[in-house]
Amino acid sequence: MLESIGTLLHGDPVDAVEVKRLRDLILFEEPDLKKSLVKFFCLLILSAGIATYGLLSDSVAAVIGAMIIAPLMMPIMGLAFGISIGDSHAMKNSLLVSVGGILAAIIVGFLLTFPVASFVHPLSIDQIMIRTSPKLLDLLAALVTGLAGAFAMSRKDVSDTLPGVAIAISLVPPLANTGILLATSNFSLAMGSFLLFLTNYFAILLTGAALYGIMGFPKVAFNSQSFRARRKGISIALILILLIAVPLAYTSYQTLIDNNLKENVYEDSNTWLNGTGYTVVSVNTALFNDTVVVAVVGNGNLPPIEQLDQLLKGKLYGRTLRVEVVNSTIYNLHG
Repeated sequence: MLESIGTLLHGDPVDAVEVKRLRDLILFEEPDLKKSLVKFFCLLILSAGIATYGLLSDSVAAVIGAMIIAPLMMPIMGLAFGISIGDSHAMKNSLLVSVGGILAAIIVGFLLTFPVASFVHPLSIDQIMIRTSPKLLDLLAALVTGLAGAFAMSRKDVSDTLPGVAIAISLVPPLANTGILLATSNFSLAMGSFLLFLTNYFAILLTGAALYGIMGFPKVAFNSQSFRARRKGISIALILILLIAVPLAYTSYQTLIDNNLKENVYEDSNTWLNGTGYTVVSVNTALFNDTVVVAVVGNGNLPPIEQLDQLLKGKLYGRTLRVEVVNSTIYNLHG
């Protein structure tokens, strides 16, 4: 059954020629090792530079451009392929190249940001902040993207979809983001951004190795030693994904709580201000962990704060409420 599914996925039965083609495409091996490494790190540094400036300028187009030219998918897929066929040497080389690429991307983000760190305010930049709190949905998307990447690389007739796969998975931008946040001393946010990268990394690794296995690549180089190496590699990837799923589940839960909290506070605050000269302009739960800040603007007399407290009773999840009032005054100027 698996053999027929593998043939259907790959298009043709996998043979030694096809294994060699894929090795040449995604593995860093002699005789072209030096040339492949130079190309890899040049593209990676350029990609990290584009991602860094794209993130700092809040430019979606620049970040997407960095994703397209980023070569980091190759060593990850190489590691997945090495795990699937149980090739310890391929696993080691791909792991070393990917670790080198990870460090290089973070360093580029840090070095480009450090000179202007005092002028950078990450909390006000959307492209930076959306990469600091990964959720379970990010893990699920990465699992599917790993399947798409392995499928596209293993079939010559669909290799033109690789740019789309590169855009779908976020690898270099979270690493550059980590460097930016380290340079601006936002260490907890940097950890969140790095967690997003690890989520994508291990998800691609697991599903990529699984799909290569289903396609039949392990049978070409099967032996007892490769079977043990493959089982160990897949087990490690699976354990790491399960460990990562814990903080992702927590952040997903916190996001649901925050969204529900903001909605309740916004609706009840508008009810509280109904018929007055004030309106709610924002509800913020991110400034302080134990405080919800409601900003209202207008003029006139505010209703008693106890009315709002009564409306929100039992809806604040143990947090305290703070109302910030901005009085608005209209000036008529005559020239």
